[in-house]
Amino acid sequence: MGNQRESYDEEFKRKTIEHMETENKRPIEVARELNIPKSTLSRWIKQYGSGAVEAQTQVFADYERMKKLEQNILELREENEILKKAKHFFTKDPR
Repeated sequence: MGNQRESYDEEFKRKTIEHMETENKRPIEVARELNIPKSTLSRWIKQYGSGAVEAQTQVFADYERMKKLEQNILELREENEILKKAKHFFTKDPR
């Protein structure tokens, strides 16, 4: 029949990546030790590796910065509209 995919719980994934990082092992070595496809291990590294926390923190900071910039854009557009109206009011020909 078909190959059954192995399912691993989150704790196993985290411990595997922690083991790899603390023992300074290459992903291919750990993949061979545990008989896990290297592509699977690479995905776990992105999710649970020490760099993953930094990446998530950066994404959050970027999101917050983007929201502030969007708010500034809205305020500047409103100010621009007010200035346009004021310009028309003060430059109208009094005839």
